[in-house]
Amino acid sequence: MSLRNRREQPGDRRKARPDFEELLASIDIPEPFEIQVLCDKIAEQRGRALYLHSVPGISGTDAPCGMWIATDVADHVFHEAATTPLHRDHIILHEISHMLLGHGTITDGTQPGVSSLFSGIDPATVISLLNRASYATEDERDAERLAGLIAGKAELSSPRRRPMHHQVLRRLGNALGDSYSD
Repeated sequence: MSLRNRREQPGDRRKARPDFEELLASIDIPEPFEIQVLCDKIAEQRGRALYLHSVPGISGTDAPCGMWIATDVADHVFHEAATTPLHRDHIILHEISHMLLGHGTITDGTQPGVSSLFSGIDPATVISLLNRASYATEDERDAERLAGLIAGKAELSSPRRRPMHHQVLRRLGNALGDSYSD
């Protein structure tokens, strides 16, 4: 399954359900996992640049904590700056999942509050923008599912991936006389 273009063709009436396992198998997840390395690999596979943008204050009530903007030549993923590294990676994986699943919303770039994020992006080149704040749609649920599968394959929350956290737990266990072990 190609990561290059999974968008529905104009005139298609039925939306095919994604084959998550096949799509997951086609993603080259780096080991050890680093979000930027994954983004570079996806950009190479798709033949389009992919840029990550850390933006303070884009989340809040009824606001997205992430956004994907596709221009005619590149993809831009915006994520909330004031969050944990694990949450940041999940936001990025969610937005990348929209890309890989071929989701998109045609826009004229005039959505309220969005134009301030366009620094360095010509709004006239924007062909798609996703900035949803809820998981009420099938596309949002599918993107969240694929993001979770990618995270699981990369073992993002595994104790092996958090050596400092693991060491702290071991020291606390030893200090408290608990029988915590590796």
